[in-house]
Amino acid sequence: MNQVRNETLSCIDLFAGCGGLSLGLRESGWKGIFAIERDPMAFETFFRNFLSKDAPYKSFSAWPEWLPKMNHDIVAMLNNASARKHLKALRGKVALIVGGPPCQGFSVGGRRDGADERNSLVFQMLDMVDLVLPKVVLVENVEGIVRRFVARPGEADSSVADTVIENLNQLGYTSTFHVLNASAFGVPQARRRVVIIGVLNSSVGAEELRETFVEALSSAAIKVRAYWGLHSARNVTAREAIEDLHGGLRLQCPDSPKFESGTYSKAGSAYAKAMRRGMKTGSVPDSHRFSKHGERIRSLYNLVHKTQRSGRLSKAFLLENNTKKDKKVLIDPTMVVSTITTHPDEFIHYVEPRNVTVREMARLQSFPDDFHFHGRYTINGPRRKFDVARCSQVGNAVPPLMAQGIGIAVKELLATMNKVRKSSNADKRKQKSSDRVAIPVTSSKRNPIQDRNSLELVRGKHAAYRPAAGE
Repeated sequence: MNQVRNETLSCIDLFAGCGGLSLGLRESGWKGIFAIERDPMAFETFFRNFLSKDAPYKSFSAWPEWLPKMNHDIVAMLNNASARKHLKALRGKVALIVGGPPCQGFSVGGRRDGADERNSLVFQMLDMVDLVLPKVVLVENVEGIVRRFVARPGEADSSVADTVIENLNQLGYTSTFHVLNASAFGVPQARRRVVIIGVLNSSVGAEELRETFVEALSSAAIKVRAYWGLHSARNVTAREAIEDLHGGLRLQCPDSPKFESGTYSKAGSAYAKAMRRGMKTGSVPDSHRFSKHGERIRSLYNLVHKTQRSGRLSKAFLLENNTKKDKKVLIDPTMVVSTITTHPDEFIHYVEPRNVTVREMARLQSFPDDFHFHGRYTINGPRRKFDVARCSQVGNAVPPLMAQGIGIAVKELLATMNKVRKSSNADKRKQKSSDRVAIPVTSSKRNPIQDRNSLELVRGKHAAYRPAAGE
């Protein structure tokens, strides 16, 4: 029977998706207990990479027997009395609960709908926190979570982040937030994300917590870069990230016979070598299926390469060329890319007249090449709101290198706070000891309250005694 021990670095991953957070936490030394993900395709990717017998990143050895290893809906789980009982039994055994709740309702890149029902899922996460009471809670989301929704002109409600922090405070957590840029951790992408952190029974206040956490994140970013052999400060460029994924042979895609794929060319950068995980030149990368573009799109992309600067294409250019998309980006090979979304057709390859592949998206998100994706490649139409295809699994994920940095930072934060707590306790003991003083015998007459040559009294309680100078 699987039993969860009092692990210092035990964690639970909610809204796990394909496993970006879990992978980064694993790399930083955390031990997963279980993960919750609703979508079957995303969970299949998670299962194949972490839970199956031949998983490349075998984890979650303490997965509880009461929870089947399958996709689960967190709402249904928390409505189950038996599950709640099991979760409550984990109190004192979980150091960290992390989660990246769906962000579509918060995102400034989308409709930013305050009434989006998915916005409430972060509070389901807090319900589980209330049951388990981990040492640390960490919520990752888009910057929009800290922005207020405007209800009516001139009136603004509090942001979701404000409400989350308020609720965490009511549960006994000291909480704060910080905005991260994934590029700081060696991710070749300017992806800005908010991290809300709460510490149970914290030994410091919110402002000091934030300062300590920010310092730990800065230190962690350097450690992640060093671990993977990356430059300590310079950003990883798009060319360094994906150059070895083009220029090879074109052949039939292994898992999509009607499409083409390509082989690896030689890896030239430290980043590409780190992501390859030993994959040989000439072999075929996973999920590296090329889109089938018609003549019109190929002509458009060739025109883009000839006439447009790198970066986001102007709306005037897109309208002039009768494109339905209002966002197209020609990747600048000398820079980090802008935020990778769930739409591969937003990004045009900097050399070839095509969209980026799922594997190229994964590289730009810092997923290693032996982390394989499963399910359909893309989904269009209304089902996109419910099903998570490979492109969406990648686009929705927390970049693993950033997640690794977060894991290191939380470890450092806990270590620092433990030192503060021990120091504070030692000071209290010292103060208590110094408040007890010895009364010397100054008369041959026995004081009725003394029964030996000296008596320890608590200063203040017996104010008549004052130590003489030099005592």
